[in-house]
Amino acid sequence: MIRLTGVTYRYRRGPVVLQNFTAEFPPGITVILGPNGSGKTTLLKITAGILKPQSGTVEVMGRPPDELRGKIAYIPQTGGLYPWMTVRENIALPLKLQHRSNSEREVESVAESLGISHLRDRYPKEISGGEQQKTLIARALASGADVWLLDEPLSMIDIDYRREIIQLLKKAGRSLVVITHNVQDAVDLGGYIYIVKGPPLQLVATAAPGRYTDAERLEETAREAFKS
Repeated sequence: MIRLTGVTYRYRRGPVVLQNFTAEFPPGITVILGPNGSGKTTLLKITAGILKPQSGTVEVMGRPPDELRGKIAYIPQTGGLYPWMTVRENIALPLKLQHRSNSEREVESVAESLGISHLRDRYPKEISGGEQQKTLIARALASGADVWLLDEPLSMIDIDYRREIIQLLKKAGRSLVVITHNVQDAVDLGGYIYIVKGPPLQLVATAAPGRYTDAERLEETAREAFKS
């Protein structure tokens, strides 16, 4: 369970992005659907503990994010891989930070399970967007994090990788919070859907898993919710 209560955040020079924002995201897959610039990424960074709200509280599994080092994996839309590290080194990074002795074996196992063993010695610039996303998922798996926070994970993926990435996320066995502006992504990922607008970020509608199987119906619901 992720709980945000009365959260307010404003960048030093800019509008209020979140104002007294309150929401609860259950275990499993949660998709936050809303337009670009509405405050979704800021929400994700606050949940990860990267940004500190000016007021309000954030709890992940009943604790503040800064007490959960290694338990939360934040996967940004771009720039998540270190360009000077190979795929192998990027995956192994959280294991080294945790001083786990069998890191090499774990990296090999995760890379093989995601079908990227042959990319181990390549650098991020030498692999495709889909392969980069699989590397980020591999790193999250290797880290052992219980909660994954993903910023537009499908936006840079070509059609050949999209379905595969969605299946990997569904089978990850973790609690996921995925933000997207793409209605089809929200439908295909399944899980709970939270429709938002902003700034400041506002929750305008919710849907239980399985409520929408058609992107057009969800888009119509979103349009009606934005009018409120």
